[in-house]
Amino acid sequence: MLASLLAVSLMMHAPDSTAQARFGSVTGAVESNSALYLDDPVLGPAQSRFGSNNYLKLDWQRDSLSAGLQAEWYPRALAGYPSELSGAGLTGLYLDWRCGLVQLHAGSFFEQLGSGILLRSWEDRELGMNNGITGAYAAFHTRGNGMRAKVFGGFPKFGVWPTLQTAVAGADLSLDLLSATGSGNALLLEGSFTDKIARSTEDGVAFLAQSSGFTVPAHVPGVSARVQYSSAAFSVKAECVWKGDDYYVEQLPKAREQYRLKGGNAQIIEASAAVGPFSGTLTARRLENMSSRIFHTTGSPSVANTLNYLPSLCMQQTYMLAGLNPYETYADGEAGLQGDLYWTFRRGTVLGGRYGMKLHVGGSWIMALPCALPDRDAGYLAYRDINIDLERRWNRNFRTVFFVSIQENSPTHGNRKATNAQNVFVLDGQYRFSSATSLRLELQYLYSEELTRDWMAALAELSFAPHWSITVSDMYNHGSTGVHYYNVGASYSLSSLNISLLAGRSREGMVCSGGVCRWQPAFAGGVLRVQWSF
Repeated sequence: MLASLLAVSLMMHAPDSTAQARFGSVTGAVESNSALYLDDPVLGPAQSRFGSNNYLKLDWQRDSLSAGLQAEWYPRALAGYPSELSGAGLTGLYLDWRCGLVQLHAGSFFEQLGSGILLRSWEDRELGMNNGITGAYAAFHTRGNGMRAKVFGGFPKFGVWPTLQTAVAGADLSLDLLSATGSGNALLLEGSFTDKIARSTEDGVAFLAQSSGFTVPAHVPGVSARVQYSSAAFSVKAECVWKGDDYYVEQLPKAREQYRLKGGNAQIIEASAAVGPFSGTLTARRLENMSSRIFHTTGSPSVANTLNYLPSLCMQQTYMLAGLNPYETYADGEAGLQGDLYWTFRRGTVLGGRYGMKLHVGGSWIMALPCALPDRDAGYLAYRDINIDLERRWNRNFRTVFFVSIQENSPTHGNRKATNAQNVFVLDGQYRFSSATSLRLELQYLYSEELTRDWMAALAELSFAPHWSITVSDMYNHGSTGVHYYNVGASYSLSSLNISLLAGRSREGMVCSGGVCRWQPAFAGGVLRVQWSF
């Protein structure tokens, strides 16, 4: 499959400048991720032997006209990806025309309204997420972007094809009240309206609704109102979202469920400021029943069956042990705060030294809303963390990062008072031997008295710029299971081509991106990734 994708890409690529001027330019990308799964003496027999996710994207542009397509092929999706990803399909096809202040678009597109809580269609291949809309939109803006407006409609993608069970339509308007002043400041007043249209309903869902005395709504409207002010050193924005009554599965005590109509709402405010070497951000958010499914099903919800985006309210961890038990946004109901402070110690100061130093301190506090919990007597802590990282360059060749993360996570999303706590410590150092060769070493430790207790991890990455990189890592659960999760990898880059191979054992857990997560089962084997853009 990869060879055929490369061949098609090469035939479409026109390097001749005269031909490009006459016929337009073509750009694109090919990506193939394939895995071989092996039996393992600790993890047991492999559930499947092979998985492969493949993508081809082509875009053509000439003057004000552009067009493009995206094709995907899943002979068997990688382990942990949504089961809807199967077979092959032309998942994206569009034609776009821009003339002055007007844009007309037909085919597939991605759309985000505000923060995405009301509506967001996007693609994230690590999650197996692509709910792009196939339809059309028209956009208009005034000179200087004092006003921008858009109307759109279409069918969201589910799996490798757009689903015809659900349609979505909407409009968005943005006014910049300071655009004509030339001050460089902005004061935006924005509003959006959407309508999710159910063209059919799963029989099981229709039966459960009727037995509870209602029918699944054919239309679920939504409204977003936003205001934003920004200047050179300060910005603040707020958003309020309302969602109309929709089919809702309410959890009751003793694992019982109740089906009813329920609306949703969300409020979010974000502020940031920068003064000299200091900068900071603060976010407060409350949301209730803001899960938005493409269509309702009696089965387990899939990350692919999502029509909006609930941004995370905690730090997105990148170190192995710090991200061992990530927090997933609780759409049924939560409220919380997140704050971050950044301090740059400049060169030549007492603390900055000769090369400077950077300090970041941040934290999150999230509570569950009682209205979203089965017991409903109180909403307990859902998640809390404190993160500190200190980056220091000691000389031209040596740099270190010391990172601490103190986390407390509720296994019941705050329905019970009990939580799991863990403290993570990381020392990350990089030494540059020459302009082309460097070595990065991570040493990590996780201390916990819950779950699988203590962990330790190490990673070594040797880079030979600009082409080669070799990585060796291991995560060892010495507090409970005594299992090693070791991996060896190598990558090669040449211009816009990147080939990487990773082999070893991977732990089960959540793979998250901005508060949206999918479950990744444990596996042993190798993963080959090829990426090429042109």
